[in-house]
Formats: sequence, structure tokens, C-alpha cells
Amino acid sequence: MTEIKFGLGRDLLAQSSWRVYFETSQRIRQALEAQLKEDAGLTVSDYNTLLLLWEAPDRTLTMSALARKLVFSPSRLNYRIKVLQDAGLVLKTECADDRRAHNVALTEAGARAFLAAGQRHRGYVDEVFLDHVSDEELEVIRSVFGRISRALPE
Repeated sequence: MTEIKFGLGRDLLAQSSWRVYFETSQRIRQALEAQLKEDAGLTVSDYNTLLLLWEAPDRTLTMSALARKLVFSPSRLNYRIKVLQDAGLVLKTECADDRRAHNVALTEAGARAFLAAGQRHRGYVDEVFLDHVSDEELEVIRSVFGRISRALPE
């Protein structure tokens, strides 16, 4: 069995940077997930879906646009939209222009739920993330992850 040796210098920095990013991002996600569940009965994915619909023209997006923005498989998105539709937060309808496509629209109840959850959620995002970084660091984070995002395949 070949022994794996970890590098020095940049290799060590890369390894420790990746580990702290990966572990911390998972812990942030878990903390936000637990808080949203407790406060609003929503998952982070549900909240992000409502946010995307809130920001969309006419508060409506196609299923394919939602799947792309959420980085969800079609089957996973169908399940989440069904849950949100059963809760009265979204409405899924056939697209008038393309019968193969479906639109998802934010309902009034969905808008109210999003706004109510958003107030508490923003405070918690501040507490677990934004309170710990400066404006300059936020610029670096946006720049670095924007560059990485553009390099990734759709």
C-alpha cells in the first residue's frame, strides 16, 4: 500500500484551506437549515426557491430555470415543488408557450411565508457569517467564488 504524503508550502495551504472551507460551509448550511426549520418550517432549498421566485419577473420561473439556479435534478425539483405546492406556497401550471414546460409561481401565501422567514433568516445569516467578515473580505469572497462559478460547467 502506498503511503500518501501531504505536501508542504502551497500544497499544505491548499489542503488546509479546502478543509476549512468544506467543513465550515457544511456547518453553516446545517445551522441555517436547523434555524429555518425551527422558525418557518422551511428547508434552505425551500427558502432559496421562494427567494428565486420572489426576485423573478411576475414571481414566476419555469421548472428548468429553477432547476438550473438551484442546481437540482428534475426529479428532486419535482419533489420539492410538490411539497411547496401542497403547502400552498407555490402554484405549478403548464407553460402556455410550451406544453412540455411548466411554470412555478409564488402564491400570496408563499410571499408572506418568504417575507416572514426572511427577516429571521437574515438575522441568523448575519450571526453565523456576515458578522465575522469585513466588507473587504466580502469583496474577496464574491470575487473568488464568482471566478470559480464561471469556471464550473453548468
